[in-house]
Amino acid sequence: MTQGEVRELVWNALAQHRAATYPTPPHGHHPNFVGASRAAERLMGLRLWQLATVILAGPDQVLKPLREAALKSGKIVLMPHPDKAGRYLSLEGLLPHQLKRVREVAQLGKPIELKETTIDLVLVGSVAVDEQRHWIGKGYGFPYKDLQVAAPWVTLAHTLMIFDELPCPPERRVDLIATPHQIIGV
Repeated sequence: MTQGEVRELVWNALAQHRAATYPTPPHGHHPNFVGASRAAERLMGLRLWQLATVILAGPDQVLKPLREAALKSGKIVLMPHPDKAGRYLSLEGLLPHQLKRVREVAQLGKPIELKETTIDLVLVGSVAVDEQRHWIGKGYGFPYKDLQVAAPWVTLAHTLMIFDELPCPPERRVDLIATPHQIIGV
């Protein structure tokens, strides 16, 4: 299988089993899914999350509860600029209710250089992962293929998104996968 075929398989399974939530259909996205809030809670219970002070988070809907919780707890949240690839914004000082729309973040966030920032945790959406923590994203956008951040990479996944072993080469590897039922990784 190709990465594209794996994406289609997962998106179709989420749609067929009504496991995808807004935005739907899940095709073309790092899907939001039923149980994502439980997976986020599981992640937030970990020491890895609790010790992180600066978090780089993707703009995906599935990660929104984590971005909001991070801001509420005083963490610094960085996000990719929604219109300028390779540019980033700091959401420091913003309130969670100001994050309703990604486009508004572009107006409210402050430009920041990642090279000048120590990041403690990277949150990314996913389309498919496996038990070895191999990862496939939506195929474009954040995280950019050349993005190198020396911090743990974490994603949320529904059971339908998890393979024993991906049937194609992964795009990258993540350090931890949080699901509604378990944590995969250290």
